[in-house]
Amino acid sequence: MSQDAAQTTAVHGPGDVVGRATADPSSQAPSFTASLDQRQGVIRARGHLDVLAADLLCGSIVALQRRGHRQVTVRLLPLATADDDARELLARLADTLAVDGVRLVVE
Repeated sequence: MSQDAAQTTAVHGPGDVVGRATADPSSQAPSFTASLDQRQGVIRARGHLDVLAADLLCGSIVALQRRGHRQVTVRLLPLATADDDARELLARLADTLAVDGVRLVVE
């Protein structure tokens, strides 16, 4: 390939490809965040809890159970929301944990 041909086909930067929009490089706030207090067995959640976030949250709840907590509390902080599928997933986990004598509290 000649140098001239390489110059005409090379992509020089974001948006140089015809028909492609550039992504905004600025970071976006996550739609859901959670912080764990391993000593108290409390998870504080912010944002929208969908089924994917609930699945990740379940992993944290189980981790706290494995650390010996007999009660795990999930605090949905003000303005936090949860969809029906996420609530159902947490309810199923609560039933599973109850068999082992662990109480899951969602506030």
